[in-house]
Amino acid sequence: VPEGKRQGHFNFDPLGTLAVMGGLSEPLEKSLEKATRLAASTTTMPGVTALMADGNAYHAGGASEAQELAAMLATFVAYMRACEAAGLAPDKAVPKIAVSLAADADQFMTIAKLRAARRLVWRVAEASSAGSSAARVHFTAVSAWRMMPKRDPWTNILRTTIAAAGAAIGGADAILVLPFTYTLGQTDRFARRVSRNIQIVIQEECNLGRVTDPAGGSWYVEKFTDDLAHKAWSLFQEIEAHGGMAAALKSGFVQDQIAIVAAARAKAIATGKQELTGVSAFPILGDDGVKC
Repeated sequence: VPEGKRQGHFNFDPLGTLAVMGGLSEPLEKSLEKATRLAASTTTMPGVTALMADGNAYHAGGASEAQELAAMLATFVAYMRACEAAGLAPDKAVPKIAVSLAADADQFMTIAKLRAARRLVWRVAEASSAGSSAARVHFTAVSAWRMMPKRDPWTNILRTTIAAAGAAIGGADAILVLPFTYTLGQTDRFARRVSRNIQIVIQEECNLGRVTDPAGGSWYVEKFTDDLAHKAWSLFQEIEAHGGMAAALKSGFVQDQIAIVAAARAKAIATGKQELTGVSAFPILGDDGVKC
């Protein structure tokens, strides 16, 4: 396959691995060196990305949407710096870094988050004299892990459908819908088929991918996007003030900030202030019909 027609994503993400596992099998500097070599080796392949600035782990850990965006952006900047230190100019490095974010059952939040993410990446690229290259950054949305309960998992079909619709309207380039029984372990053929059908219906019947930024111009969505982008930028600056993403992870700053938000959310759920359909609201107390 000619280099110009190759498509793929290596998703090399040492900082994400550090966040999830608490350590790496080698020094971070060595991992970043490998990452930058991989990015440099794919510069002649426009359809191939090497690195991934992934916000899903932070969202799964309880982060707010603004915290997830800030962590993603700080990771994106860290990879840009590593590439530049290795001799890869920002306009060459930016398209080699893909972005992945969580899409959950709050449809408007998902739409605003993805729109804000593009704005934030553009701002960083422009500040690095690589503004036009931001148009080639690939954005993936993954249905959120933390919104999916084990009990009465049928409600997860509703959640993942809303998440996928929000991701499409928000402008994701690729969408991953997890099977509705994902939290129960290995999924069966039916669950995977439902997951795929959600995307087919959204794409082929609802045509949500045929309009560029369908939420653009809505005062509510524009204001929501603007507020979320400003909050995320402020949190991103805090991470940078702590030495960047690597230093903030090693010191525990990022984890401590997320823990505060996660604890507040857990309390809201436990006291009924925040309801979860099928869990704390309208639960099925008997057999939910799912075998695991």
